[in-house]
Amino acid sequence: MTKAKQEVTPSYGSIFHAIEDKVKTVKFGPEFVATQITLTGNFGFQPLYIRVEDQIPETAPYEYHNADFYIDSNSEAMAAILNNKKSIYDAIEEGSVTVNGDTDKAIVFIHRFFG
Repeated sequence: MTKAKQEVTPSYGSIFHAIEDKVKTVKFGPEFVATQITLTGNFGFQPLYIRVEDQIPETAPYEYHNADFYIDSNSEAMAAILNNKKSIYDAIEEGSVTVNGDTDKAIVFIHRFFG
């Protein structure tokens, strides 16, 4: 019996666990990349990071200093993206998600992770 995918809620814990689960399924390239995702919501500002080295991803609920790029998102938008109810590209266009830093690495990462 297959376990049903649980709906991601706009809480930090739910989003972090969804990202932690998703990162295990993504095929990353050989290049090193590190991003910090900062979520905003009723819990304030909370960071998490995804770091990929030698195609092995690591996720942790901490700041990542000197990340290649930074993703800032409100928790409602990120939950909708992780639930496949909104595309990351629509969220960026409407301003609920912003990306700053190394554009080339960000484009490749976003395509692989959220694409």
